[in-house]
Amino acid sequence: MAGAATIAFSSVAMSSPAHAIVPNDNFTPDEIVDEEGDVNGVGMVITNQVGQGGIGICTGTLINPRTVLFAAHCVNDRAASDYDGENVRASVTFTVDAFPGILDWFGTGQTNTDLLVYNINQIRYDPRSLQNPQALGFIEADIAIATLDTPVGTQFDPTTTSLVSTIPTWALLFSPLPSPDEIDPVNGTGYHVNITGYGRTGSGTTGDSQAIDFRRRSAENMLGGLLSLDDRNDAFFGGDGEPFLPQNLYQLDFDDPARTDGDDTTAPDVRDLNLYRDDPLAREGTTAGGDSGGPLILDAANNDLSTENLQIGVLSGGSSFFGSAGFSAYGSSSFYQPLFLYWDYIVATNPYRYVSAIAGDGAWEDPNHWQTDLDPIYRVINEAGEVVNGLPSSPGAGLNGTEPDFGEVCIQTPFFFDPAGVDTTLPTNRCENVGTGETTVDGEPASTAAVSNNRGEAVLSAGTSNAPEEIGVTAGESNNRGEALVSANTSNNRGEAVVSASAGDTGGQVISGSLEQPHATSILFPIEQAQYELGPAEEQPHGPSGGPPEFADADNPAPTLDNGLPGATGFVPDNIDPVVSADPAEQVNARYFDVTLSAAGTTTLSSAVTIDRLTVVGAAGLDIQADGDLTSIIDIMQGGGTINVDGALRTSGDYLMIAGILGGTGTVQTPFFTNIVGAIAPGTMGTIGTLGIDGNAILSSGSTLMIDIGPDNTSDLLEISGGASIGGDVVVGPGIMQQVNGLGQEYTILTAAGGLDGTFNENDISAILSQSFTYTDTAVLMQILAASYRTVIDTSDPVQRAYAQLFDQNRGNSALAELYGLDFADAATIQATFEGLAPVAETAVQQLAAQSLNNLQSFNAMRLRESDLARSGGTIATFGNPLQTAQMQVSRGSQPIVAGALGLDQGEEPTSVREGAIREDFALYLAGGLLSGSGDSMPGYTAVDTDVDGYFFGGGIEHFPSDSSMIGLSVYYSDLDADTALGQKAEATMLAVSAYGSAKTEDGFVIDGQVSLTDLDVDTTRTVSFLGGTQTLASESSDGGIAAALGISYDIEGPMGTISPGIELRYADQSFDVVTETGGPLALRIDREDFESLQGRIGLDYQKISGTFQLDANFDFVHEYEDGPQAFSAQFANGTGPGALFLLANGDKNWAEAGLSAQFGTESAMFGVGFDTTIGRHNANAQTYRATATFKY
Repeated sequence: MAGAATIAFSSVAMSSPAHAIVPNDNFTPDEIVDEEGDVNGVGMVITNQVGQGGIGICTGTLINPRTVLFAAHCVNDRAASDYDGENVRASVTFTVDAFPGILDWFGTGQTNTDLLVYNINQIRYDPRSLQNPQALGFIEADIAIATLDTPVGTQFDPTTTSLVSTIPTWALLFSPLPSPDEIDPVNGTGYHVNITGYGRTGSGTTGDSQAIDFRRRSAENMLGGLLSLDDRNDAFFGGDGEPFLPQNLYQLDFDDPARTDGDDTTAPDVRDLNLYRDDPLAREGTTAGGDSGGPLILDAANNDLSTENLQIGVLSGGSSFFGSAGFSAYGSSSFYQPLFLYWDYIVATNPYRYVSAIAGDGAWEDPNHWQTDLDPIYRVINEAGEVVNGLPSSPGAGLNGTEPDFGEVCIQTPFFFDPAGVDTTLPTNRCENVGTGETTVDGEPASTAAVSNNRGEAVLSAGTSNAPEEIGVTAGESNNRGEALVSANTSNNRGEAVVSASAGDTGGQVISGSLEQPHATSILFPIEQAQYELGPAEEQPHGPSGGPPEFADADNPAPTLDNGLPGATGFVPDNIDPVVSADPAEQVNARYFDVTLSAAGTTTLSSAVTIDRLTVVGAAGLDIQADGDLTSIIDIMQGGGTINVDGALRTSGDYLMIAGILGGTGTVQTPFFTNIVGAIAPGTMGTIGTLGIDGNAILSSGSTLMIDIGPDNTSDLLEISGGASIGGDVVVGPGIMQQVNGLGQEYTILTAAGGLDGTFNENDISAILSQSFTYTDTAVLMQILAASYRTVIDTSDPVQRAYAQLFDQNRGNSALAELYGLDFADAATIQATFEGLAPVAETAVQQLAAQSLNNLQSFNAMRLRESDLARSGGTIATFGNPLQTAQMQVSRGSQPIVAGALGLDQGEEPTSVREGAIREDFALYLAGGLLSGSGDSMPGYTAVDTDVDGYFFGGGIEHFPSDSSMIGLSVYYSDLDADTALGQKAEATMLAVSAYGSAKTEDGFVIDGQVSLTDLDVDTTRTVSFLGGTQTLASESSDGGIAAALGISYDIEGPMGTISPGIELRYADQSFDVVTETGGPLALRIDREDFESLQGRIGLDYQKISGTFQLDANFDFVHEYEDGPQAFSAQFANGTGPGALFLLANGDKNWAEAGLSAQFGTESAMFGVGFDTTIGRHNANAQTYRATATFKY
């Protein structure tokens, strides 16, 4: 390349490298090396013609993982198709010291991410940079885009729990900076900027006197203004010339720190004209050869416009008014391409597209399933003056970008250099505001000042030749490209060098020839990528985002994938590597995709696809089917949603799972899989499968592993090929509810071929079930343990104790497997369930047996007391009205049932008699009535009594051997129903045959006795609730029994009536066999205790008959000698092991019985009412209200 400098690598130079970049005289080049910036997204761009040793040097900024923004003049001296890697190759290195990376790339031509050097696979530059010959290829449209063949990777940032780029990217401001209200003598425009680059260095006095040493440097400055070189020249030389270079540029100058206080014109360096009005800064610097393409940075630390650092321009070149001695020295200036003028070109040429799936289910391969999104690095200034993520609403003005203008161009020096030594009358303190057109001389308006601009004279030649540096004269423009300075020339700040590749070369460096260098800036920290919502672009009062004059007078075109505007559709995200060719038919531009799935709906992939980055958040789903293969080169970030992998999901970076669910039976390939608070579900939830992770895995303390288990120790498996650091919880799927757990089953749930570290939390699955883990060197095995049900019940509750025993001892009984769904209930539910299962009706069974027997014995006792030859012989008697009892008003009653309760004490005679129907020494009778009563419930359920209702029929034949004796035979039937607590029912029907008799002595004593054989049929029904369903359980039994009684009484007759004191002993024994319920697995096999009773009675009867009126009363004390059954044993009908004990209601030991009745009527008909009650009896308290009628025939 003509005029290019050369760099030869030798072992001698390597041992003593040269230093680079130009600060002011207060700092050395070493002191401004950008050590604080470290890796900050600014890199050195290198071009090299294959087979030769020369390299071109520029600076660029990373704007996304694939794209570097730099200057067109760095590469536009040849066709873009030449940069194909075979003719000319290129790379970019992002370290502060780029030399190790460049040296590695120069030898290999390959990306080396360890050294942060990236090979470039395509370069595109704005062709308008060559449109205006007067712009020399670098003053206008000086914008280029380089595409990296390997995307910049990410790393996990524990402070933000996210993946961040290993190299930061820069936010680009696509709005012009708001014009300042005034230009301050000290702060100028008020915009503090940072500049940076890898170019030449030196000092303010010497300029770029030191060669490139491949180190990045930084400095600060104040933005001089937004104006064109025409604007500057018109202001500097006076008058308005023909348009020559009209496009606006961001410009700044290099001030001598010795000049201060605004208008001080005593600077020791006469070259410091204070070209753009402001005072010098402490670390002020400028650009030089090699800095071209570098960013102009509006830093957040020193500006109020934004809270983030913004790149507002790309370095194109610099100017000097003192020939070669002035470049990159005091008094020189630098100019940058404003990004807002070429925003649409940058957006369209940027190969990187952020895209997302449209809401709803769809196929990855469907072009209508996708839309382009707003690039997160794009910024505009909105109507409120805020910097937001967005794009202008109008295309960039490009070469026609002449608005807005702001800044003051000044000549402030005590001596204006006149090479001819002729004119010494030029003003030494003159400024012109390019925004307002106002000119001041010595701070005063210059309305009448005569100014000579000397334009076109030999003093300040305006030529634009390409002469070598030796010809350098005043008013030169430098492009920092290593080319020679020329008269009124412009240099492109592009550094060039020649690298010797001779054998045995060890890489030292020696500078020879001319190498122009850019000026560096001090970089703070660029922002990391972030997602922003795209808002509408509107006209802005403080920096418009659309419309003339700042932008083109047109609306943006419709969004397409090619123009990069958000909202385009009709494409399928699948990376395209470039094909660089001079033949347009073969040329293929690079296209890379950053894919986000955030909208509700599932995207299904059934093909092979490669993208740069995948993000899944919100309610989105990704289903990679068995034939699907998705490669996300940079990384995978899952912040929510569901990813199902039945095929393959690959990344060369990290897979960070912040939240969401990952499942499937395929393979995830990643160096590191990290789960923060997400859930991993091998297979699919509810089915068993194996999910593979080809790499290492970290399951943090907040992670969840979801495991389904099945029969025969089968389970889901997370299979990891590398090492695993595990933690968090293991959640067992619904399959656990389809089996009985706690029987020693062991499940292999995770394997890691590279070894294991850490443990899972051992959690309670329910009140009964818990986890236990066993760890080997490479596997985790899980057991489900079952605690005793006694640990969750109220141990003072006998029913809960009984069922806890039954559930514990039958856990291994497959016949009762369905009962163990209760394992998953909480303690309160288990207790309530057990209480609801109580066989409360069993207490009623005992009470019905007692009542049935007592009613039978009382029925026979009534016949013994009331029947004698005088009243009953030769008659058929009806006690009560067995056919009409249902019509009587009968109140609740219970045992004992005496004659009045049975409806037998009726009429002047206690029976209705049909005389002469049979022999005089025989009698036949029939009886019937209604019965009702109540009793205590099973212990624990006493809040609800047992209610008893029923009826009876009886009849028999009696024989009277003498006037004072009788014997009889009877048949008795009763039917009693009991309603108990919990809605359970019991029914008892008794059929009995009895023999009884009595005899009265001459002394007035009456001895009576009875004996009965019984058959008692008992049915029970209970409907229980269990696990959301019900089971109706029923039992039937038929058992025999015996009852007997013996009594003695004495009649005392007097004018007030007859009193009959007496005593009686009653005995009853009703046997019960084992009974088995039917109706469900909760049915019980019940071992009932026999009912046995021995009662002693003492009391008296009273009777008063007066004509057709009869009054009867009785009172007895009763003592029960037997304790009666206290409990019964029960086991599940299909259960194993011993039965569990259930308590019965306690029987009363002592109580009293009393009755009162009255009858009246005629000889042919008697009517009566009566009342009977128990006193002090709790287990079978009863009251009876009765009415009777007796008729004679």
